[in-house]
Amino acid sequence: MSKTCEICGKHPQSGNTISHAHNVSKRIFYPNIRTIKAVVDGTPKKIKICMKCLKAMGKNR
Repeated sequence: MSKTCEICGKHPQSGNTISHAHNVSKRIFYPNIRTIKAVVDGTPKKIKICMKCLKAMGKNR
């Protein structure tokens, strides 16, 4: 749960790394999570959000 966005719920996903010779190996794609201080219900709190949500919050400020 630590690598999950608390706003949109974006989380790690599994996939494959494919080389030029088409060798396939498993890997995990992690979202770009950042910890920020935000006011939630009138109290300052640290939340983990992805950069997509952070950029959207910046536009609405």
